[in-house]
Amino acid sequence: MAFVMTDVPVADWVNLAELAADPYPVYARLRREMPVAWVPALNRFLVTGFDACFQAELDQETFSSHEDAQRSTQVRTMGRSMLRKDDPEHKRDRMASASALRPVTIRKVWMEVFERNAERYLQHMRALGPGADLFREFAVPYAADNLCAILGLRGVDAATMMDWSHTLIAGIGNVTGDPAVWLETERVRQEMDEAIDASVAWLRREPDASMLSAMLHAAEPLPEDALRANVRLTVSGGMNEPSHVIGSAVWALLTHPDQLAEVRAGVWNWADVFEETARWQSPVGMYPRLVCKETEVDGVRIPAGATVGLVIASANRDERRFAQAERFDLRRERLTNLAFGNGTHICAGNWAARAMISQVALPRLFDALPGLRLADPQAVEFRGWVFRGVRGLPVCWEAA
Repeated sequence: MAFVMTDVPVADWVNLAELAADPYPVYARLRREMPVAWVPALNRFLVTGFDACFQAELDQETFSSHEDAQRSTQVRTMGRSMLRKDDPEHKRDRMASASALRPVTIRKVWMEVFERNAERYLQHMRALGPGADLFREFAVPYAADNLCAILGLRGVDAATMMDWSHTLIAGIGNVTGDPAVWLETERVRQEMDEAIDASVAWLRREPDASMLSAMLHAAEPLPEDALRANVRLTVSGGMNEPSHVIGSAVWALLTHPDQLAEVRAGVWNWADVFEETARWQSPVGMYPRLVCKETEVDGVRIPAGATVGLVIASANRDERRFAQAERFDLRRERLTNLAFGNGTHICAGNWAARAMISQVALPRLFDALPGLRLADPQAVEFRGWVFRGVRGLPVCWEAA
């Protein structure tokens, strides 16, 4: 659906290249000049203030997750996952796998998996020696192996998980409709379907604590298309969010040595590091929503049928909410941020992410690699705006 915008702020200066390289100056200008604006390059409104994003996430009747399949790159890429549904369908999908992600299951089942995988990839880092890429050689495979276990996928290695995740995310971001990207997403869908089929066959006979097992054996088992879509969703988000938070947290601490010293001294704990990192460098930057009825946000009329992007990465740096919001600062007042969403669509895996990162990955990295430091701080590059994180993180340490 096309809209002729004559009475709303139009941010025709926003372009995809700037957003991918560094969206934060763009967001700061939008919050300052037009916190709700129509962006022609994206064919949608962007909502960039904290309060507006917070409230929109609570209002499913106006801001629906059920995007039209013909317009949604996410639906085309993954199928209609729980993220593109409203309640009660969303709640049905979410509850089907909830037992695998509860804090008690994380504590009793998954913590041992996280610890084992962390030790495996720390040994790998030590074998590679100083100069190894912590993001590619630790954060990504660690997240991949943890995710395979939680999902219940059998016989899938970290490299394959990374390929699937990156390809799905490229599909979600394929707003220009590049045919080559769609060919790649179709390849990955076929590969994932084969892995799901093999795992389902096993889990029907041998149920376990995994998400796939929970979905198969739920009181209201999910239809096949919903099960597959939710596995694809979990692979895309469950790979990138943990690996990006690990990379961003290590980079932040190594470039703020005074705050790292305070963490080591016990002034702050690793949970504090996790929360501030997720606020400051949000791994998921934007959620799309379909406007079901004409509404007004921050004084701007948005017509029914329009798509809005709730820009969580901008909301988490809103100066009206967080003092000196552009800074990584463990000393700031602890206020709720939107890194894992809000309302009914709050990230189902947020407890697992907190455990694998703040309880396992970060403390073990800094204990196991004494004198950890960036090999070249100027060479570290962040990339992306819908999903954002480091592209690589070469580090050095004092080898034994």
